[in-house]
Amino acid sequence: MLEVNSHKHLKKYYQNNLARWPHNLTLTRLISRSLSRKDNTFIQLTSDSKNFWWPGLLIPLCLYNNNIVLILSERQYRLLFDVELPKLRSSRLGFDYVEGIEFTPSDKKIWVLRYEDLIFANEKDLLKNRQLIFPESEFISNELREAMSLKITPKDWEDLISSHSRFEASIIEVHRRLSRSLFSQSVSSEGVVRIDCRELLVLKEILKDELPSAMPWKRALNVVSNEWVTWAKLDNRKLSWDWYIQPLLPLQTLSGLLSKNTFLMLTNTGQSDSFCLDLNSKKSTFNVKVNLGNKFDQEPISLFVPKRQPLPNTSHFYCHIIRQCQRLILGRIYSTIILVDDLQLRLQITSELAGEFGLRVVHETTDIETNGIICCSCNWWIINQYNLPTPDQLIFPVIPLPTLESPWIAAKVEMLKHQGRDWFREFLFPETLTILLKSLAIIRGKDTRVAILDGRMHYRSWGKLIFEALEPWVALERLLPY
Repeated sequence: MLEVNSHKHLKKYYQNNLARWPHNLTLTRLISRSLSRKDNTFIQLTSDSKNFWWPGLLIPLCLYNNNIVLILSERQYRLLFDVELPKLRSSRLGFDYVEGIEFTPSDKKIWVLRYEDLIFANEKDLLKNRQLIFPESEFISNELREAMSLKITPKDWEDLISSHSRFEASIIEVHRRLSRSLFSQSVSSEGVVRIDCRELLVLKEILKDELPSAMPWKRALNVVSNEWVTWAKLDNRKLSWDWYIQPLLPLQTLSGLLSKNTFLMLTNTGQSDSFCLDLNSKKSTFNVKVNLGNKFDQEPISLFVPKRQPLPNTSHFYCHIIRQCQRLILGRIYSTIILVDDLQLRLQITSELAGEFGLRVVHETTDIETNGIICCSCNWWIINQYNLPTPDQLIFPVIPLPTLESPWIAAKVEMLKHQGRDWFREFLFPETLTILLKSLAIIRGKDTRVAILDGRMHYRSWGKLIFEALEPWVALERLLPY
């Protein structure tokens, strides 16, 4: 009955709202079935679904709000309350919910949680017998990692000394020793240096039975283990540093929860991403797996990937990408997005192009001219793409492989190497595909061209796999006058 009612309400909803994705009727029936049967369900959506799948998810939730927890990222949270729920209210559908962890809702209300709230609710065992729903589940690991991250500042060291004054000399000595070691390893003004997690054990041993009760020290000293990675971000000008602590396997935090609760996951990037590999390692099983839509029914992307491009480790690669970016930008009357994850390279490109195109060039801001040029990271674009007009083109000077300069990425690779696993195929490459596909999702079906200026697309065996993941696409063999 839930399937039938959801189907009817969705058709009524589309009398007032344009149907922009053809599979929502199927999606709403699948979700209704999963809710009523309590199945563990994995639904793979095609990238052209963009944000058009929301009605297919929300309408069954309006009709069946029985022990449901909806877990959202910050962007999804804003989208739900600012865009999607107002549309539902115009269709006279009620979304009966409680948000946050101040109150534990009854079984008949939908519980809307951010990832930080999810971790707290799980620790307090508040999620028993509740069905968990994760939209865009490919980012669960990233969201959990950020939500669980700890940051210890110089002020936190002062607070620790103040609250444990009889250990003052020992705490100061640990801080001085760490500072000397870190700054001796620093190679840039704002360098990032790994810290052995055993340094937290040293502090724990000093404090012994008087462990701090205040955050972030309380959590930091409780979670310290080889399954967490720690590093310092240095400020050479102030001779100070912040201590960052992140879980190496964030999904492990939810392994018990996922084994006891039923869950539904929606994803836009397929089952090859590293999240699914992590999920499989926790032996989480799905009763239902569905691929919804055929990617070859989508509009093809116009893809400019010239042959005989240099590799990033060659001396003339930087000149090549600057020259190509200039050629691609010339004559364009609408915006250009240049996606570079490496901060130093991104700032260099921003500066170089600003010398050529002036105030049109900006760095990670949505305040742009009609023909503006935004240099940004892939993550910034994914978060802000819906606040910007559709661009003329996206340019990837380099393939967005996760950098080993990131302490967390380097630690994850070390772990996989130690286990004898293929760290590139199992981790770095799937992460790259996830970022690429998410970056391109919004421009699919638009008159936007995509340029990838990295010679590895043709000269590496895995470049062919990227071409396959981006299908359907049509090749632009040369740049034509606008």
